[in-house]
Amino acid sequence: MEKSQPKRGYEAFLIGKQIRYYRRIKEMSQRQLAYKVGVTVGWIGRLERGIHLPNIRLLFKISGALQVKVKDLIPF
Repeated sequence: MEKSQPKRGYEAFLIGKQIRYYRRIKEMSQRQLAYKVGVTVGWIGRLERGIHLPNIRLLFKISGALQVKVKDLIPF
């Protein structure tokens, strides 16, 4: 019997896609963003892939580091 993969929320996927988009626009590496936000590079990768959904505090830190508004990271 195969293990079922945990389902990622569509919201997490969309927010992660936006984080990656703005990070690339700003020509920032995952390492640079992780340092500015105070999390690990792996955590940024998991956020961008939509595996984890960031809490509101982390969204504010990420938006500040990327110099965008929080609403820009939430495309719905």
